[in-house]
Amino acid sequence: MGSDTRREARCGCGTRGPVRRIRPSASILLAALTLALWKQVVDSQPTVVPEPPGKPFIMGFTSRSVNLSWAPILDPKQSPILHYAIRIRVGENGEWNNGPAVVAPGNESSFEVRELQPFTVYSFRVQAVNAVGFSKPSKESYYMVTLREVPEGKPEITSAHNVSDSSIQLEWIPPDKSTVHGEFQGYRISFRPRELNDQVAQEVILRDPNTTSYILKNLDTFRQYVISVQVFNPAGAGPASTVVAMTDEGMPGKPQNMDVARITDAMVKLKWGEPTNPNGVIQGYNLYCQHGNVTDIRTIRNPHTKMEYLLTDLNPYTNYTIWVRAFTSKNEGEASDHLHIRTDVQAPSAPYIVNLTCQSDTSLFLQWERPHSFYHQINYYYIYYKLRETWEYEEITIETSNNKLDHMILIPNLTSNAYYEVKVRGGTRSLIDQAKVYRGPFSDTRHIFCKVNITRTTVPGRQSSTGVDDGLGPGIIAGIVCASLALLIAVLIFLIWRKCFQANYYYLDDPPPLPKRSPNMAVNELYDESDYQSIPVHLWAIHVARLHADGDIGFSKEYEAIQQATVANVQFDQSQDCENKTKNRYLNIVAYDHTRVTLRQLPGLKRNNCDYINANYIDGYNKPRAYIGTQGPLPSTIPDFWRMVWEQRVVIIVMITNLVERGRRKCDMYWPKDGQDTYGFIQVTVLGETVMATYTVRTFSIRNIKIKKKHQSERIVYQYHYTNWPDHGVPEHPLPVLSFVRKSAAANPDDAGPIIVHCSAGVGRTGTYIVLDAMLQQIKYKGDLNVYGFLKHIRQQRNYLVQTEEQYIFIHDALLEAIESGDTDVPVTTLNRYVQTLQTANDLGANEGKDETCNAPAWQLLEKQFKLGTSFVPKDFHLMSATKTCNQGKIRSTDFLPIESHRVHITPKPGTEGSDFINASFVPGFTKLKEFIITQHPLPSTVADFWQMVWDHNAQTIVLLSPEWRPFWPLDDDVFDFETFKVKYSSVDGGMTPVTRDFLIQSTQDDYELLCRILHSPNWPQGCIPLSSAFDLIRVVQQWHQEYQNGPIIVVDRYGGTEAATFSCLTLLQKQMQLECHVDVYQHAKLYHMKRPGVWKSQDDYLFLYRALESASAAADSVVVAFNAPNGHIVNGNGHIPNTVVVINDGGSSGTSASVVA
Repeated sequence: MGSDTRREARCGCGTRGPVRRIRPSASILLAALTLALWKQVVDSQPTVVPEPPGKPFIMGFTSRSVNLSWAPILDPKQSPILHYAIRIRVGENGEWNNGPAVVAPGNESSFEVRELQPFTVYSFRVQAVNAVGFSKPSKESYYMVTLREVPEGKPEITSAHNVSDSSIQLEWIPPDKSTVHGEFQGYRISFRPRELNDQVAQEVILRDPNTTSYILKNLDTFRQYVISVQVFNPAGAGPASTVVAMTDEGMPGKPQNMDVARITDAMVKLKWGEPTNPNGVIQGYNLYCQHGNVTDIRTIRNPHTKMEYLLTDLNPYTNYTIWVRAFTSKNEGEASDHLHIRTDVQAPSAPYIVNLTCQSDTSLFLQWERPHSFYHQINYYYIYYKLRETWEYEEITIETSNNKLDHMILIPNLTSNAYYEVKVRGGTRSLIDQAKVYRGPFSDTRHIFCKVNITRTTVPGRQSSTGVDDGLGPGIIAGIVCASLALLIAVLIFLIWRKCFQANYYYLDDPPPLPKRSPNMAVNELYDESDYQSIPVHLWAIHVARLHADGDIGFSKEYEAIQQATVANVQFDQSQDCENKTKNRYLNIVAYDHTRVTLRQLPGLKRNNCDYINANYIDGYNKPRAYIGTQGPLPSTIPDFWRMVWEQRVVIIVMITNLVERGRRKCDMYWPKDGQDTYGFIQVTVLGETVMATYTVRTFSIRNIKIKKKHQSERIVYQYHYTNWPDHGVPEHPLPVLSFVRKSAAANPDDAGPIIVHCSAGVGRTGTYIVLDAMLQQIKYKGDLNVYGFLKHIRQQRNYLVQTEEQYIFIHDALLEAIESGDTDVPVTTLNRYVQTLQTANDLGANEGKDETCNAPAWQLLEKQFKLGTSFVPKDFHLMSATKTCNQGKIRSTDFLPIESHRVHITPKPGTEGSDFINASFVPGFTKLKEFIITQHPLPSTVADFWQMVWDHNAQTIVLLSPEWRPFWPLDDDVFDFETFKVKYSSVDGGMTPVTRDFLIQSTQDDYELLCRILHSPNWPQGCIPLSSAFDLIRVVQQWHQEYQNGPIIVVDRYGGTEAATFSCLTLLQKQMQLECHVDVYQHAKLYHMKRPGVWKSQDDYLFLYRALESASAAADSVVVAFNAPNGHIVNGNGHIPNTVVVINDGGSSGTSASVVA
């Protein structure tokens, strides 16, 4: 084809084309061109990172941003700068941010860095970025601090509670310092009365950032305050944490317009008005009636705005000073204006006719003596005479004066030779109503035959056949004198014999012959029943009913007889000694010399200067000196008190008073608040404290610092402190008191010294406790009791024991309750056997392991417990609010109504009758008297009242046991607006049982918020299988409730009845079972019925409580752990500290072991 023949070749691109032959010169040229092109391509790619930019400078800044500027890169190294990366360091010694950098887009050399934190130290570095990567960081900028801002964080208030009637203590946790945004300069506290707006708020500035608590003082008494706490820096104050707290009840003001409405010889009708400043909820009034050195106190409850009271049982023609004081649950108020009154006179006693003689055949001479007793004066005498055959008397009235002892009159114009009857009486004109005359009783009627020189008269005790009154001859007078002397000598001999040869210091029980002794009795059962026989147990109910008859007249007579029998010649010289008078809390409460506790003599001191304490030995049943009755210690006598505890080897102290009652100091705190303190030479250490609803148990270790041997110088002492017994009054129901008496008395070991019992004066409540314990012992060992005889006996050992008639009546009622109910406190170890016995319908002893005096068949025992527990039937005045017409539409079922004294009050609406009523009742828990509120499922018309109750009482837990009825809570985004607060839906958790719903309750007047949770379990307890799973809900509720421990738990069922009461009672009993290893179903079930009658419909409800507790005890693992003695509570039946305690798991059927915290 030749040299120019064309050939086809495949190109790199896949096409075919002719291939020409290239000449050598052209090849060289092509290669050079290709090499140059390749070099240009290589030189155009970046090979290294750029140089670092210049040092950044701060051009401007705010609290959250900074403007940076830096020198750009002059030699980009053949590659353009894509952008700059800014690195940030927080603090002077902080780490540089090596994570994602802040990117400044483009190649500009300035940038605004945002989203910084206020008042924070920052420094910056810049890196240039090209296609290869990041340059080295630039030099760091100068340190700078962003500007301040007002704080973002707020303190967390942990506690807000009153410490007096005019002060509230706040405690809080400061916010994180990073949220203060400036120099933390302190706190700003603002507070105002809740009902007022923010314009009247007051402020307190605290300039110490380390402060975490503060007491607001000089506040109004018994008033709710809205309190806010903020942190502040130089830029201002941050957001506020807000809480509502109320000052305590204070001393009420004086009652107004005290006046007398009517006065008679034995009665005064008084009237007065409510104090202008109640400073709390007025519970009633104490009326003081003073006569001479004696002041009688009468308590008046159920107060009204306008009060009227009939003061009875006064003495005629007697001067009295009368005043009243209002009282709240904590304080007694100021005295009203004093009224000085004098009661009216009373009729004189009967005159005595000394001579009635025929002056002639038509006239009689009458002579009589002035009545022995009269009031103020005798104004008139009335002479009555008539023929024996007629019916009507003739009357002669004569005026007289008190100066004459004998009076005489001639009665003329009579019928001769006729029998006459003559009698006389006196009369006294009323000082109040001058037109009224009080006529006294008649003298003995005398009979006489009217005939000249003949007198027929009948004189009591003697008759004259001649009709002439015989005088007393010298022989008769001498005989009377001799007889009187002989009688006086016999009485003296009897008193000396009794004092020298009879047991004086302890209560003995039966006259000889001596009965058989129990092996564990130390003293023979021997006592004198000559004036009052012991009452057998089976007759006690009849005896108490007889004393209650006719307005408790039987009690009044017995108590008056006891007071009159008080020994008048008992010596108490040591109490009246000048150096000892300051050791007596009350002037009239003394320690009898013959029974007083004598302290051991201290070296270097005279005996009478150091051996006195106002305390007396008091006998128990069959045990001399079983108790020491004493007053509440004064600051100056606290060392003496602990000396007595040490010297008398005391283990149990029973305290039956609060330190302050009704605003008055009743006892001084004689133990350390915590830790230890030394009183004289006795060092007292607090080892533990257990608080329950009605009493507290404290455990002390006491050490005599003068004794070197440790095992001889230390002892354990337990204080049983009853906190719910009013001064001069009695508890609401005897069951808690009986339980307290039994447990405290049983805790005293056999080899220990006397039990110290004290209240404030050491006489009223102290005597009541001692009589109850002694009579319970007598019932146990003898089967009879003698309150009258025993109290009469121990009143010879300490004055005024059992100080009021009301306390005397309470003792009888309490012992009747103890006899009827028996000892119902069941140990956990025998609970299974006890419940089995309850369900066995035969005559096996239902009280196996219990009181042997009760041997009723099992079903009879359960039925008996139910009947006794539900025997209380409320009267109309108990249901005063519930039965008002205006409240009828607020009640689902009239079977469940609140008792007036235990109903829950809500904020009333002005001018709306009954607006403070809701069908809800307070019932007690194990640690609080008002731990639960039982109420019905709200009606549509009472939903607002229900949430008002939640708001008023700061309730954060609602247990809902009613079925899926109409919801009373807001759904999803709904809001309930109730003027002063709003209820907002927060969240719901329906994935498990119970279903929980959370709500936020917010005040519309301030920033106060309340988190509230509803736990809904509609099938409880019917759906609890096994039965022990009933405690699963209780456990969940307690876990939630214990997070804040604020406000009562509200328990809701359909009608506020059985389900709600069962839940509350089982919660209480479970805690009792865990702490004491005992349960008392009967006691707590009966108290629930007393507060909300009808909650137990049948004995099956009682049986369910027993069976649930038995199931929980059996299902849970029993963990035996070493008993920690310092917890302050003695749990076994005989009072000795046990070596082990059984802890029941809360988990119900889970079967896992409970954790035990020592």
